[in-house]
Amino acid sequence: MKPLKLSHESRFRYLPVLDTQRQWGLYLTDCGYTVIDPGMPYPPQHHPDAYSFDWKIGRTLDEYQVVYITRGRGMFEARGVRRQTVEAGDVFFLFPGVWHRYAPDQNTGWDEQWVGFNGTLADRYLQEPFLKQKKPVLRIGVNETLRQRFVSLVNDVGSDPAGKPFSNAGEIIKILGLIQERFLNVDAQGRISGVIREAQNHILIKAAEPIDFTFLARTLGVSYTTFRHSFKQQTGVSPAQFQNTIRINRARDLLSATDLSVSEIAVQTGFDTIYYFSRHFTKKTGVTPSAYRTQSRQPLTGVLQETPS
Repeated sequence: MKPLKLSHESRFRYLPVLDTQRQWGLYLTDCGYTVIDPGMPYPPQHHPDAYSFDWKIGRTLDEYQVVYITRGRGMFEARGVRRQTVEAGDVFFLFPGVWHRYAPDQNTGWDEQWVGFNGTLADRYLQEPFLKQKKPVLRIGVNETLRQRFVSLVNDVGSDPAGKPFSNAGEIIKILGLIQERFLNVDAQGRISGVIREAQNHILIKAAEPIDFTFLARTLGVSYTTFRHSFKQQTGVSPAQFQNTIRINRARDLLSATDLSVSEIAVQTGFDTIYYFSRHFTKKTGVTPSAYRTQSRQPLTGVLQETPS
């Protein structure tokens, strides 16, 4: 059966779910993308009864859905969530058993992409701290890579609806992951997150050099206190720890792949002395640089694990 096609740019597919897919923990139930021009009726015809709805009545689903708007604007409302405007670049989440309704503005229409899914893993991904049910609308901006993920999934399912039930679940994770990453990198003004990205890139390039983080914060236009707090909030580590991790990872590569002396590697990775380098390396990895080199060149008989820094 071919996927229902509304126009050259709109299609959707609803899928049966097998018991083995439920046991897998994450499964695709439906997906689609729809182009609604100004003045067009909404929702379009041909959706199954369980999914169709009227704005006056709304609906309640037995699954999660994520809906991504990439053109136009409209309204969204859900139980416990006030009615609000959604526009291009917004994504909103629907929860099982939660009444909701949404529709495009008749003057603009909208382009929407969506995927429906369920399972025990979905319960884990769509809860705090990743998503708050009372704040289901996220402003992440229009991103072509994310939009194409939706479109590719719909087209892939349309060409082989029964062939990839488990790998399709992986596509759901990729979509959710991209949304989470976009959300973390886009705040109300997009400013602080952009500053931290710039700082990360600067540290990656200059990792082996001394970096004055107070001066770096000033050149990026924020106070050092705000910079350090925001950096740790977004990355999980301080700027200095971030730089140190890059240096240690580079040292690991050099120890494994070259015959440079430990002293030479200490210099190349930006440590002032071999003592300082060895102390940090041992604290991070649990072994000395020389021991790491020996272990990395032996046949693999176990796993070298890091100790907490």
